[in-house]
Amino acid sequence: MKKIICLVTALPISVSMTFAIAAENYEPPKTAFGVPDVQGIWTYETRTSLQRPEIYEGALEIDEETMLAKMISTEEYNKFLAETGAEGPTGGAVGAYNDFWFAPGNALAVMNGMYRTSLIVDPADGQIPWKDGGQEIRQEQRNSLLMGRDRSDGPEGRALADRCLVSYASTMPFVSSFYNNNMQIVQSPTHVMLLAEMVHNVRVVRIDQDFRDLPFKQWLGDSIGYYEDDTLVVVTKDFNPWQIKEYLISENVTLTERFTRVADDRIHYSFTIDDPELYTQPWTAEMPMAALNEQMYEYACHEGNYSLPAILAGARRGEIDASESQ
Repeated sequence: MKKIICLVTALPISVSMTFAIAAENYEPPKTAFGVPDVQGIWTYETRTSLQRPEIYEGALEIDEETMLAKMISTEEYNKFLAETGAEGPTGGAVGAYNDFWFAPGNALAVMNGMYRTSLIVDPADGQIPWKDGGQEIRQEQRNSLLMGRDRSDGPEGRALADRCLVSYASTMPFVSSFYNNNMQIVQSPTHVMLLAEMVHNVRVVRIDQDFRDLPFKQWLGDSIGYYEDDTLVVVTKDFNPWQIKEYLISENVTLTERFTRVADDRIHYSFTIDDPELYTQPWTAEMPMAALNEQMYEYACHEGNYSLPAILAGARRGEIDASESQ
Protein backbone atom coordinates (compact mmCIF):
# COMPACT_ATOMS: atom_id res chain seq x y z
CA MET A 1 0.00 0.00 0.00
CA LYS A 2 1.31 3.45 -0.88
CA LYS A 3 2.40 5.48 2.11
CA ILE A 4 1.15 9.06 2.34
CA ILE A 5 3.14 11.32 4.61
CA CYS A 6 0.86 13.21 6.98
CA LEU A 7 1.87 16.78 7.73
CA VAL A 8 0.33 17.33 11.15
CA THR A 9 1.06 19.12 14.34
CA ALA A 10 1.21 15.89 16.33
CA LEU A 11 1.80 15.45 20.04
CA PRO A 12 5.49 14.52 20.46
CA ILE A 13 6.20 11.21 22.18
CA SER A 14 8.21 12.90 24.95
CA VAL A 15 5.20 15.05 25.82
CA SER A 16 2.93 12.00 25.56
CA MET A 17 5.08 10.03 27.99
CA THR A 18 5.10 12.96 30.42
CA PHE A 19 1.32 13.05 30.27
CA ALA A 20 1.07 9.30 30.91
CA ILE A 21 3.23 9.57 34.02
CA ALA A 22 1.29 12.60 35.27
CA ALA A 23 -2.00 10.77 34.77
CA GLU A 24 -0.89 7.98 37.11
CA ASN A 25 -0.49 10.48 39.95
CA TYR A 26 -3.54 12.58 39.17
CA GLU A 27 -6.20 13.12 41.83
CA PRO A 28 -9.48 13.92 40.07
CA PRO A 29 -11.60 16.70 41.56
CA LYS A 30 -14.88 16.04 43.36
CA THR A 31 -18.19 17.81 42.96
CA ALA A 32 -19.79 19.65 45.89
CA PHE A 33 -21.86 16.50 46.47
CA GLY A 34 -18.80 14.27 46.68
CA VAL A 35 -18.61 12.34 43.38
CA PRO A 36 -15.88 12.42 40.68
CA ASP A 37 -16.22 15.65 38.70
CA VAL A 38 -16.26 14.93 34.96
CA GLN A 39 -18.19 18.04 34.00
CA GLY A 40 -17.19 20.22 31.09
CA ILE A 41 -17.19 20.44 27.31
CA TRP A 42 -15.07 17.73 25.72
CA THR A 43 -13.93 16.84 22.21
CA TYR A 44 -13.42 13.29 21.00
CA GLU A 45 -12.09 14.26 17.57
CA THR A 46 -9.54 11.70 16.35
CA ARG A 47 -8.37 10.05 13.15
CA THR A 48 -8.27 6.68 14.91
CA SER A 49 -10.95 4.49 13.34
CA LEU A 50 -13.20 2.11 15.21
CA GLN A 51 -11.61 -0.98 13.62
CA ARG A 52 -7.88 -1.42 12.96
CA PRO A 53 -6.78 -0.92 9.33
CA GLU A 54 -4.49 -3.56 7.82
CA ILE A 55 -1.81 -0.95 7.14
CA TYR A 56 -0.81 -1.06 10.83
CA GLU A 57 -0.07 -4.81 10.61
CA GLY A 58 -2.01 -5.71 13.73
CA ALA A 59 -0.27 -3.32 16.14
CA LEU A 60 -2.56 -1.51 18.59
CA GLU A 61 0.02 1.10 19.61
CA ILE A 62 2.57 2.78 17.38
CA ASP A 63 5.05 5.64 17.75
CA GLU A 64 4.90 9.03 16.13
CA GLU A 65 7.28 8.13 13.32
CA THR A 66 5.17 5.16 12.29
CA MET A 67 1.99 7.24 12.41
CA LEU A 68 3.46 9.95 10.19
CA ALA A 69 4.68 7.36 7.70
CA LYS A 70 1.47 5.34 7.44
CA MET A 71 -1.54 7.51 8.23
CA ILE A 72 -3.18 9.14 5.24
CA SER A 73 -2.96 12.92 5.45
CA THR A 74 -6.00 14.88 6.59
CA GLU A 75 -6.11 16.64 3.21
CA GLU A 76 -6.22 13.33 1.34
CA TYR A 77 -8.71 11.91 3.83
CA ASN A 78 -11.08 14.85 3.34
CA LYS A 79 -10.72 14.47 -0.41
CA PHE A 80 -11.68 10.81 -0.11
CA LEU A 81 -14.75 11.68 1.97
CA ALA A 82 -15.89 14.22 -0.61
CA GLU A 83 -15.31 11.87 -3.54
CA THR A 84 -17.35 9.11 -1.92
CA GLY A 85 -20.37 11.35 -1.38
CA ALA A 86 -19.68 12.18 2.25
CA GLU A 87 -20.38 15.88 1.77
CA GLY A 88 -24.03 15.06 2.38
CA PRO A 89 -25.00 13.20 5.59
CA THR A 90 -27.10 10.77 3.57
CA GLY A 91 -24.61 10.43 0.72
CA GLY A 92 -25.29 10.99 -2.94
CA ALA A 93 -23.22 14.17 -3.28
CA VAL A 94 -26.24 16.44 -2.97
CA GLY A 95 -24.08 19.43 -2.14
CA ALA A 96 -25.02 19.73 1.52
CA TYR A 97 -21.39 19.95 2.66
CA ASN A 98 -17.91 20.01 1.27
CA ASP A 99 -14.56 19.42 2.92
CA PHE A 100 -14.36 23.02 4.19
CA TRP A 101 -16.55 21.84 7.07
CA PHE A 102 -14.79 18.56 7.78
CA ALA A 103 -12.89 18.31 11.08
CA PRO A 104 -11.97 14.63 11.49
CA GLY A 105 -8.75 15.34 13.41
CA ASN A 106 -5.11 15.45 12.38
CA ALA A 107 -3.61 12.61 14.39
CA LEU A 108 -4.37 9.25 15.94
CA ALA A 109 -5.61 9.10 19.53
CA VAL A 110 -2.91 9.10 22.23
CA MET A 111 -3.35 6.58 25.04
CA ASN A 112 -0.63 5.63 27.52
CA GLY A 113 1.89 7.71 25.63
CA MET A 114 1.43 5.89 22.30
CA TYR A 115 -0.73 6.40 19.23
CA ARG A 116 -3.71 4.04 18.92
CA THR A 117 -4.47 2.40 15.57
CA SER A 118 -8.05 1.43 16.51
CA LEU A 119 -10.59 2.37 19.14
CA ILE A 120 -11.38 -1.31 19.66
CA VAL A 121 -9.04 -2.89 22.20
CA ASP A 122 -10.98 -6.10 22.89
CA PRO A 123 -10.88 -8.31 20.84
CA ALA A 124 -7.14 -7.80 20.54
CA ASP A 125 -7.23 -7.80 16.73
CA GLY A 126 -9.21 -4.54 16.78
CA GLN A 127 -12.11 -5.93 14.74
CA ILE A 128 -15.84 -6.17 15.49
CA PRO A 129 -16.46 -9.83 16.48
CA TRP A 130 -19.43 -10.58 14.22
CA LYS A 131 -21.20 -13.90 14.67
CA ASP A 132 -21.66 -16.06 11.59
CA GLY A 133 -24.66 -14.45 9.94
CA GLY A 134 -24.52 -11.46 12.32
CA GLN A 135 -24.03 -8.90 9.58
CA GLU A 136 -26.92 -10.39 7.64
CA ILE A 137 -29.12 -10.15 10.74
CA ARG A 138 -28.04 -6.54 11.12
CA GLN A 139 -28.99 -5.75 7.54
CA GLU A 140 -32.36 -7.46 7.97
CA GLN A 141 -32.99 -5.27 11.02
CA ARG A 142 -32.28 -2.18 8.94
CA ASN A 143 -34.37 -3.35 6.01
CA SER A 144 -37.35 -4.04 8.27
CA LEU A 145 -37.65 -0.40 9.23
CA LEU A 146 -39.96 2.06 7.53
CA MET A 147 -37.40 4.71 6.84
CA GLY A 148 -34.68 4.37 4.25
CA ARG A 149 -32.67 6.66 2.02
CA ASP A 150 -34.55 5.51 -1.08
CA ARG A 151 -38.04 6.06 0.36
CA SER A 152 -39.46 9.53 -0.08
CA ASP A 153 -43.21 9.01 -0.19
CA GLY A 154 -43.43 11.15 2.93
CA PRO A 155 -41.27 12.41 5.78
CA GLU A 156 -41.79 9.13 7.67
CA GLY A 157 -39.82 7.33 4.98
CA ARG A 158 -36.69 9.37 5.44
CA ALA A 159 -33.86 8.45 7.79
CA LEU A 160 -33.94 9.76 11.34
CA ALA A 161 -31.04 12.11 10.63
CA ASP A 162 -32.85 13.54 7.58
CA ARG A 163 -35.72 14.36 9.95
CA CYS A 164 -33.31 15.83 12.55
CA LEU A 165 -34.59 13.43 15.21
CA VAL A 166 -31.21 11.91 16.09
CA SER A 167 -27.68 12.28 14.80
CA TYR A 168 -26.42 10.38 11.77
CA ALA A 169 -23.03 10.13 13.50
CA SER A 170 -22.42 7.83 16.44
CA THR A 171 -23.01 9.76 19.66
CA MET A 172 -23.85 6.71 21.75
CA PRO A 173 -21.34 5.35 21.96
CA PHE A 174 -19.23 8.37 21.05
CA VAL A 175 -17.16 7.67 17.92
CA SER A 176 -15.37 10.41 15.98
CA SER A 177 -17.05 11.42 12.72
CA PHE A 178 -16.67 14.07 10.00
CA TYR A 179 -17.16 17.06 12.29
CA ASN A 180 -18.77 18.38 15.49
CA ASN A 181 -17.09 15.73 17.66
CA ASN A 182 -17.93 17.58 20.86
CA MET A 183 -20.03 16.79 23.90
CA GLN A 184 -20.92 18.29 27.29
CA ILE A 185 -21.33 16.64 30.69
CA VAL A 186 -23.39 18.24 33.48
CA GLN A 187 -23.78 16.51 36.86
CA SER A 188 -26.29 16.83 39.70
CA PRO A 189 -26.69 14.61 42.79
CA THR A 190 -29.38 12.53 41.06
CA HIS A 191 -28.78 12.89 37.32
CA VAL A 192 -26.09 13.37 34.68
CA MET A 193 -26.70 15.04 31.31
CA LEU A 194 -24.71 13.91 28.28
CA LEU A 195 -25.22 16.38 25.42
CA ALA A 196 -23.73 15.69 22.00
CA GLU A 197 -23.24 18.65 19.68
CA MET A 198 -24.26 16.59 16.66
CA VAL A 199 -28.02 17.11 16.19
CA HIS A 200 -28.11 18.08 19.89
CA ASN A 201 -28.60 14.49 21.03
CA VAL A 202 -29.06 14.55 24.81
CA ARG A 203 -29.28 11.76 27.35
CA VAL A 204 -30.45 12.24 30.93
CA VAL A 205 -28.83 9.55 33.07
CA ARG A 206 -30.52 8.60 36.33
CA ILE A 207 -27.95 7.95 39.05
CA ASP A 208 -28.31 4.91 41.34
CA GLN A 209 -31.73 4.03 39.94
CA ASP A 210 -33.19 1.05 38.09
CA PHE A 211 -34.26 0.72 34.50
CA ARG A 212 -37.88 1.68 33.90
CA ASP A 213 -40.63 -0.51 32.52
CA LEU A 214 -41.90 1.97 29.95
CA PRO A 215 -44.74 1.32 27.47
CA PHE A 216 -42.52 2.69 24.70
CA LYS A 217 -38.86 2.71 23.59
CA GLN A 218 -37.44 6.22 23.70
CA TRP A 219 -34.77 7.76 21.52
CA LEU A 220 -31.24 7.08 22.86
CA GLY A 221 -32.55 4.31 25.08
CA ASP A 222 -32.94 4.20 28.86
CA SER A 223 -29.77 5.22 30.74
CA ILE A 224 -28.85 4.67 34.38
CA GLY A 225 -25.53 5.39 36.04
CA TYR A 226 -23.37 4.97 39.10
CA TYR A 227 -19.92 5.90 40.35
CA GLU A 228 -17.17 3.29 40.66
CA ASP A 229 -14.10 4.77 42.35
CA ASP A 230 -13.12 7.72 40.11
CA THR A 231 -15.27 6.62 37.17
CA LEU A 232 -18.77 7.56 36.03
CA VAL A 233 -20.37 4.41 34.61
CA VAL A 234 -23.41 4.75 32.33
CA VAL A 235 -25.45 1.72 31.24
CA THR A 236 -28.03 2.06 28.45
CA LYS A 237 -30.52 -0.37 26.94
CA ASP A 238 -34.09 -0.50 25.56
CA PHE A 239 -33.32 1.52 22.44
CA ASN A 240 -36.04 2.56 20.05
CA PRO A 241 -36.00 -0.04 17.23
CA TRP A 242 -36.08 2.70 14.61
CA GLN A 243 -32.79 4.02 15.94
CA ILE A 244 -30.81 0.87 15.24
CA LYS A 245 -30.61 1.84 11.58
CA GLU A 246 -28.18 4.65 12.47
CA TYR A 247 -26.02 3.02 15.14
CA LEU A 248 -23.88 0.01 16.06
CA ILE A 249 -26.67 -1.49 18.13
CA SER A 250 -29.72 -3.73 17.92
CA GLU A 251 -32.80 -3.79 20.12
CA ASN A 252 -31.15 -6.30 22.46
CA VAL A 253 -27.90 -4.44 23.13
CA THR A 254 -26.59 -3.31 26.49
CA LEU A 255 -24.18 -0.39 26.15
CA THR A 256 -21.83 0.37 29.06
CA GLU A 257 -19.75 3.57 28.99
CA ARG A 258 -17.05 4.71 31.42
CA PHE A 259 -15.83 8.28 31.94
CA THR A 260 -12.66 8.68 34.03
CA ARG A 261 -10.96 12.05 34.45
CA VAL A 262 -7.20 11.47 34.20
CA ALA A 263 -6.14 15.14 34.02
CA ASP A 264 -7.75 18.56 34.33
CA ASP A 265 -8.08 18.63 30.55
CA ARG A 266 -8.57 14.96 29.71
CA ILE A 267 -11.07 12.12 30.16
CA HIS A 268 -10.44 8.45 29.47
CA TYR A 269 -13.60 7.23 27.73
CA SER A 270 -14.44 3.61 27.01
CA PHE A 271 -17.51 1.68 25.95
CA THR A 272 -18.52 -1.97 25.82
CA ILE A 273 -21.21 -3.33 23.50
CA ASP A 274 -22.88 -6.54 24.66
CA ASP A 275 -25.21 -7.86 21.96
CA PRO A 276 -25.26 -11.68 21.74
CA GLU A 277 -27.62 -11.57 18.77
CA LEU A 278 -24.94 -10.01 16.57
CA TYR A 279 -21.54 -10.64 18.16
CA THR A 280 -19.57 -13.62 19.46
CA GLN A 281 -18.54 -11.68 22.58
CA PRO A 282 -18.94 -8.27 24.22
CA TRP A 283 -16.44 -5.88 22.65
CA THR A 284 -14.73 -2.80 24.05
CA ALA A 285 -13.30 0.40 22.61
CA GLU A 286 -11.56 3.34 24.26
CA MET A 287 -10.21 6.79 23.44
CA PRO A 288 -9.29 10.10 25.08
CA MET A 289 -11.57 13.12 25.34
CA ALA A 290 -9.87 16.52 25.62
CA ALA A 291 -11.22 19.69 27.21
CA LEU A 292 -12.58 21.99 24.49
CA ASN A 293 -12.11 25.24 26.44
CA GLU A 294 -14.82 26.99 24.47
CA GLN A 295 -18.58 26.99 24.28
CA MET A 296 -20.53 24.44 22.29
CA TYR A 297 -22.77 25.97 19.65
CA GLU A 298 -26.28 24.97 18.71
CA TYR A 299 -26.55 22.44 15.91
CA ALA A 300 -29.17 24.17 13.76
CA CYS A 301 -30.48 21.12 11.95
CA HIS A 302 -32.85 22.05 9.10
CA GLU A 303 -32.52 25.72 9.89
CA GLY A 304 -35.58 27.41 8.41
CA ASN A 305 -37.22 23.97 8.03
CA TYR A 306 -36.83 23.93 4.25
CA SER A 307 -34.62 20.88 3.73
CA LEU A 308 -37.19 18.11 4.18
CA PRO A 309 -39.83 19.72 1.93
CA ALA A 310 -37.09 20.15 -0.67
CA ILE A 311 -36.13 16.46 -0.41
CA LEU A 312 -39.74 15.38 -0.90
CA ALA A 313 -40.30 17.87 -3.71
CA GLY A 314 -37.21 16.52 -5.46
CA ALA A 315 -38.62 12.99 -5.23
CA ARG A 316 -41.91 14.13 -6.78
CA ARG A 317 -39.99 15.88 -9.56
CA GLY A 318 -38.03 12.70 -10.22
CA GLU A 319 -41.25 10.70 -10.46
CA ILE A 320 -42.72 13.17 -12.94
CA ASP A 321 -39.56 13.12 -15.07
CA ALA A 322 -39.59 9.30 -15.06
CA SER A 323 -43.25 9.13 -16.13
CA GLU A 324 -42.76 11.67 -18.92
CA SER A 325 -39.82 9.75 -20.34
CA GLN A 326 -41.83 6.56 -20.78
